[in-house]
Amino acid sequence: MRKRIYNWPLRRLAVNMVGSGKGGGRGTKGHLASGLVETLSRLAKRHVIDIILVTYGNTPYAAAQWARRNYLVRANTSDTWPLRDDLITKAEELAQDAIEHQLVLFIGAGVSAGAGVDTWKGLLEGMAEKANFTDKERELLAKKDLRDQATLIESALRDSSDSFKKRVANRIAERKLYSLVHGLLASLPSKEAVTTNFDKLFEDAAAVSGSGIAVLPRDPRKTDGRLLLKLHGSVDDHQGMILTRSDYLRMPRQYGALMGLVQGLLMMRKMVFVGYSLSDEDFHELLDEVRAARGDSDDGVGRGTVLTLHDDPLERKLWQQDLDTVPMVIGENASSDLPWAARQLELFLDLVGYLATTSAAFFLDRSYAELTKCESDLLKPLNELVRRTADSAPRTVGSQVKEFLTRLGANYDSKPIDQSAVD
Repeated sequence: MRKRIYNWPLRRLAVNMVGSGKGGGRGTKGHLASGLVETLSRLAKRHVIDIILVTYGNTPYAAAQWARRNYLVRANTSDTWPLRDDLITKAEELAQDAIEHQLVLFIGAGVSAGAGVDTWKGLLEGMAEKANFTDKERELLAKKDLRDQATLIESALRDSSDSFKKRVANRIAERKLYSLVHGLLASLPSKEAVTTNFDKLFEDAAAVSGSGIAVLPRDPRKTDGRLLLKLHGSVDDHQGMILTRSDYLRMPRQYGALMGLVQGLLMMRKMVFVGYSLSDEDFHELLDEVRAARGDSDDGVGRGTVLTLHDDPLERKLWQQDLDTVPMVIGENASSDLPWAARQLELFLDLVGYLATTSAAFFLDRSYAELTKCESDLLKPLNELVRRTADSAPRTVGSQVKEFLTRLGANYDSKPIDQSAVD
């Protein structure tokens, strides 16, 4: 059994959407999703455990969320998301931004820490030991800025067979499994994300969700419009990783175009920071970009939301001109229970994903007919459009309509949904 990275407040079980691939439920995926969601929800409540339903691809994910919506009409939603009223309101706000493709995710080290990736501080401590720093030297090193620590360690390892950056990349790349938070973030209908992390865990989570993602600046390939800006480089190009003091000084010249793109996003989109400490130097740099993008404007441009585990009134006051600080737990004893606060963040992001999901991805897929009954009056005209556009030539209006209907789940290789099947 794999060792847990951190203790879970409740026992946790992950379940696949079984039988929906080549199994017996592939033709009735809507029934399967509905039955599975209801059964798992009742089991989770009865045994006081967390059950995570895992789907592969945007269509089954949307179907599972819609089946959940149908079930929760008859159940108590407060049992599913025991969150404060202000958190529910913020989740609704972020979900609407995501639906409108106005939400930019800023993903910090705390997200990857949930997958077992070392923090920068912990990583440097390990590298200093490998560089044969004495106990006294490591004690002095720990008092210095992290960028200067990296500079000193790089110098100490200069003559070794593996460079400092390669060692760092190899260490980070040891973690192959992404965290639940990675999966929840990748499942949101957000088109842009920015990270200062070096790992590839968010990319892996996005691939499982069925969406291609362009990773800038190294891999700007054509995708369905999703992109990830890796401001400090990536483990698959260790020489370009931003670690030392000189790396940071060269960054404006090396990644000037990338930072311009970030500023553009800051001007046009709503930001949500996840996994960042308010005292994190990376976080301060990003906020400086926000201020540069906003200029003297006070109309809300460049104002974002930072999701924190615990409430810190002084930090909240420090950043009140730039950010809405949203703590997952509040109260005098809140800071002592990290696992519980981490679970609250997972629940919050789960709620955002639930609220941001529509039935569009599977609406015209025959196998999900069970879930489309509430809007069945639209099926007949849309299926008529499927029939009429089946042979549309490229670059015609018909081909554009065909592309739209495909995004609604239409399969032009099979018959449209029989209206009587859902009546």
